[in-house]
Amino acid sequence: MTTAEKVAMGIIGIGMATTLVLPGRQTAKVIDAISNLFRGSLATAMASPKR
Repeated sequence: MTTAEKVAMGIIGIGMATTLVLPGRQTAKVIDAISNLFRGSLATAMASPKR
């Protein structure tokens, strides 16, 4: 893993932990946003439209 990948995964991990721990957060929306990010990246790599 490169340093950039480690930093990105750390930021995502901290964001997910914060979302799950602190009260009043919108966990479902955050998880959906993260999954859309990965789904969009995969769709771009495969040159296919997002679903």
